[in-house]
Amino acid sequence: MKKTTKDDYIQNVYKVIFYIEQNYNKDLTLEELSKVASFSKYHFHRIFKSIVGENVGDYIRRVRLSSTTLKFKTNQKITEIALDSGYETNSSFSKAFKKHFGITPKEFSKNAKKKKGNTMLMPEILEIEDIEVLYARATGAYSESVPQAWSQLTEFAYKNSVLEKVKTRYGIGHDNPNVTEDEKIRFDACFELDDASIKPANEILAKTISGGKYAKFLHKGSYENLGQTHELISNWIIENGAELRDAPMFDKYLDLDPREIKPENLKTEIYVPLK
Repeated sequence: MKKTTKDDYIQNVYKVIFYIEQNYNKDLTLEELSKVASFSKYHFHRIFKSIVGENVGDYIRRVRLSSTTLKFKTNQKITEIALDSGYETNSSFSKAFKKHFGITPKEFSKNAKKKKGNTMLMPEILEIEDIEVLYARATGAYSESVPQAWSQLTEFAYKNSVLEKVKTRYGIGHDNPNVTEDEKIRFDACFELDDASIKPANEILAKTISGGKYAKFLHKGSYENLGQTHELISNWIIENGAELRDAPMFDKYLDLDPREIKPENLKTEIYVPLK
C-alpha cells in the first residue's frame, strides 16, 4: 500500500470515529458511516477494523456504554440514561452494560454515587465557543497513552515548524479506567493553533471541541494528581445534581511548556459539559 493511500485511509477512518463519538446516541447505519469515510460500504467495515482493531458495531457499542459512566453520578434515572445513549429499552441497555462492564447498571449507579473524600470544589459556570484543534490519539492505560499521544503531536509540530503557533494545549480522556480495559482507553492530545492554514497529516487529525455550557474547575499541581481532582469533581456532580451534556470532559493546560514549570506550580482547567 502506498504511504499516501494509507494516510488517506487513516484520516478517513478517524473522520468516522469522530462522527460516531459525536452521534453515538443515534441509529448509525453502515451506509451512513461509509459515506462519512468516502468508502464503499462493501469494504468500509474491513478497512475500519484493520485500522481501529475492532469492528464498527463493537466500537459504537463501546462508545455508547462508556459515555454513560459519568451520568450515573447525576440524578438521571437509568431508563433516561439508556435512552440518551441510543438504547430503545432499559432491558437492552442493562444486558449490554452488564456484558461489557460485568456489573448491572443498578449496581454501578450505587457505586458511582459514593462520595470519596470531603473536599468540595467550586467551579465557574461559563459558555465557551467551539475550539478547532489538531490532535493525536493513543489507546492504552493513561500512563502509556498520554505520553504517547503528546509525543506524536509534538513530533508533528517540530517537523512542520508550527510549535511556536500553538495557542493552547488540551487533553481529552474518553474512558473511565476503572471500568474500561486498558488496551481500549482513548486519549486525545490536542493543539489549538493560531494559524488555520496548517492541515492534519498522517495520524495527526483535526476536530472540534464542542462549545456550550461548562463547569470549569482549576487543578493546581502535578498532572499525575489530576485523577484526585476528577474524583472531587465527581463529588460536585453528585452533590449538585448536575445535568451533563453528551460531550466529553476535557483538560486545558495553562502552561504551554510544562518542562519550564515546577510540577507543584502547574495549572490545569477541567471543563465538565452541562446541559
